[in-house]
Amino acid sequence: MASPYAFDIDQRVRIKIADGGNFRPPSENAKGKLGTIVPQLTADWSGTLLEHEAGTPRTYYVIVDGGTTELISEEWLVRAGPNE
Repeated sequence: MASPYAFDIDQRVRIKIADGGNFRPPSENAKGKLGTIVPQLTADWSGTLLEHEAGTPRTYYVIVDGGTTELISEEWLVRAGPNE
């Protein structure tokens, strides 16, 4: 079965400056920066109160280059280029 997650742990991402939607946006300081997806709980919560709600973007903890960690919607993230 394919993973429901768009990004993997330790994957490099770029945080969008705009057009990421209203759900869990990054701070103004993080927009446009690079970051790394950090380990997070990714268990299957189907059938529990913690089940991922359909239609809600997934979120990821990202260590933004510079040291802060933020919870950001996947709609604000894109894969970093190979040299980033």
